Amino acid sequence: MAAVKRILAAGQADVNCRDVVGRTPVMWVAWRGHRDVVELLVSERADVSQVDEHGNNILHYACRGGDVETVKCVLSLHVADINSRGGWSRTPVMWVAWRGHREVVELLVSEGADVSLVDEDGNNILHYACMGGDVETVKYVLSLNVVDIDARNNAGLTAADVARLKGHKEVVKLL
Repeated sequence: MAAVKRILAAGQADVNCRDVVGRTPVMWVAWRGHRDVVELLVSERADVSQVDEHGNNILHYACRGGDVETVKCVLSLHVADINSRGGWSRTPVMWVAWRGHREVVELLVSEGADVSLVDEDGNNILHYACMGGDVETVKYVLSLNVVDIDARNNAGLTAADVARLKGHKEVVKLL
């Protein structure tokens, strides 16, 4: 926080600059779970409506990081559709399921995330939870009773197949 304040005070940094794939500073700090720095950059006119070259927005990045308070902060900005499609047509809830952030999955579901969507490869939220291998996240996704446990992605793989391929034995046992 102190370093960001110094840089901003010097007046020589563009709060909306982009890296080689179009990520802005506010996307980076959301990804890293620095809610306080997100709030600072927003107060300094960071454009939170921008997307990177893959279509990922600040909510995608906050979800990739998995910090529940940062995700709440980003949601409170009301700038990103909770079901927005980013790279590979992944939604924010797909990212958090993959990363095993059950608490954030629950938050997004409570805020209206559509867990019935699939990405461009035919993977649903259960496929993503199984890729990540967090048993509690998989249990939560199953408890929603939305996704067919036997659904196959475009490669013909079920969520159990994905878990098996990733070596997540406890998830395979659960399924």
